Amino acid sequence: MVVPDSVVVSVLGSIMSKASIALLVVLAAGLFLGLGDSARGQEDGGDTAGTAAGCCAACSAYGSADDERLDVIRQFRDEYLMVSPVGRAVADLYYWASPPIARFIDEHPAVRPLARAAWTPVVGISTLAVDATLPERAAVGIGITLASGLGIFAVHARLRRALRRGQFRER
Repeated sequence: MVVPDSVVVSVLGSIMSKASIALLVVLAAGLFLGLGDSARGQEDGGDTAGTAAGCCAACSAYGSADDERLDVIRQFRDEYLMVSPVGRAVADLYYWASPPIARFIDEHPAVRPLARAAWTPVVGISTLAVDATLPERAAVGIGITLASGLGIFAVHARLRRALRRGQFRER
C-alpha cells in the first residue's frame, strides 16, 4: 500500500510539532544544566561527539551537513550537552533515534519543510545559548521554565474541567 505524501505530511505535521516541543524542552534543560559549568568552551576545538554522519536527522532536514544552522547546533552540543552525563545521554538518544528519521525524510522530500520547522526552535535556542551572555541565558531559561509551568497548569486545568463534565469515561 502506497501512502500519499499529503497524508504523510499531515500526520508528520502533528508529530513534528510535538517533536519540536520535546526538542525545545531538551535544549532548554541542556542550557540550564550548562549555565554554570566550567567545562564550557572546550579548548581542543574538536567535534566531541558525532560527525556529519551522526547528525542524520538534522542534516536530512536541512539537506546538507554543511548548513550553518547545523554548526550552531553542534556548538551547542559540544558546549552544553557533552559536558554532563544527562547531556551526553540526550545526545546518545538523538544519535540512536536519528538514522531512521533521516531515512524517512530522505525518502519523503515533502516532509523536509516540516522537519526544518521542527528544528527551528532548536536552532533558536542553540543560537541563544552560544551567542548570549550569562544574564541573557538565565533570563531565557527562567522564561522557558515559567512558560512550561503555565502550559502544564493550563493542560491540568482543562483536564480537570473535562473530568468534572464527564467527558472521560472509566474503562
